[in-house]
Amino acid sequence: MVNVSERARKLHYSSIVIDTHTDSIDRETDTHEDLGQRLGDGFSDLPRLKEGNLTSQFFACFVDPKYIPRGQSIKRVLDMADAVKRLCERYPKDIGLAKTASDVRGLAKQGKRSAILAIEGGHAIEDDLAVLRIYHELGVRYMTLTWNNSNNWADGVLDKSRHNGVTDFGREVVREMERLGMMVDVSHASEKTFWDVMSAAKKPVIASHSSAWALCQHPRNMKDEQIKAMKKNGGVVCVCFVSQFLWEPYRQEFEDLTQKTKLEIWELRNKYKDPQALEGEMKKLQARFDATSARFESRPRLQHIADQIDYVANLAGIDHVGLGIDLNFYCIPQDIDDCTKLPLLTEELLRRGYSEQEVRKVLGENVLRLMEETVGR
Repeated sequence: MVNVSERARKLHYSSIVIDTHTDSIDRETDTHEDLGQRLGDGFSDLPRLKEGNLTSQFFACFVDPKYIPRGQSIKRVLDMADAVKRLCERYPKDIGLAKTASDVRGLAKQGKRSAILAIEGGHAIEDDLAVLRIYHELGVRYMTLTWNNSNNWADGVLDKSRHNGVTDFGREVVREMERLGMMVDVSHASEKTFWDVMSAAKKPVIASHSSAWALCQHPRNMKDEQIKAMKKNGGVVCVCFVSQFLWEPYRQEFEDLTQKTKLEIWELRNKYKDPQALEGEMKKLQARFDATSARFESRPRLQHIADQIDYVANLAGIDHVGLGIDLNFYCIPQDIDDCTKLPLLTEELLRRGYSEQEVRKVLGENVLRLMEETVGR
């Protein structure tokens, strides 16, 4: 266990701690690892969740845009949702599937973790509200309207605008999600998509893994006016721990490396015409990229996570900030290299003058409140 004060330890381990975003379920579907066992690397697995008292984990079924032309977006969601459910079936004494805030609290009282299904990338519904309804039946409790890519009804943050925000069908998606009891997630949405959603939403929305642009000018982060709008809407901004979203010096260094790597990718594609040979070289390049970015002197620390929480709380109020960690293998800050270190964040928030009640809100109570208002009790 990490070395923290007795006050911080008691507070952390008696709190409900929620991470609203991880992509780690692909370790089950793609590399056939068992998240129920302590793995050799990565931010979280079931033993680490227990050790760090990460009470509730939203597992994102991330649908890479490469599945769109293959017509396999729905299958990808079903495979990942099935993997989460099978994890719960293999370890019924340790983790259970939650669909409501009451489920989260009930499992926590039993000393169990809770798994909640989510979808990353609105293209996963394949433009069909019936599919959205089926996802809800499976237990999906939020969906990002877009990933970085624009889809057929909403613009993503890192893609060219196709609709100047959200289409009429996109507004139907928002209405149907609210009717079903599924949180509308604005992380990854373009600014215009965000504002269109704010105009259409009748219930509070979530930004499941976004930080503040004022502190780190990544386009995935939220501008001040967006954060203020989240307060007015009653939503929650869940601070993302990914290093290039936390700290501007690291983001700049990361972007420089990214541009250099894009050139290397272009050179590899010209050099290797055999697909297998190219794939092997690309994996080597990715490994070098990850190793290099992990050694940057500008890699953020625990204080930068707390700075982001401070910023959102000061701008929107303590009731509107949570944790959307989004860490797996790379771009992990110093000090918190896996979820067993989360008590250090509790200690830091106490050191900064947050009350115990306020810390509990940031750790998980704000997200539970949001679930009660949007999903149901």
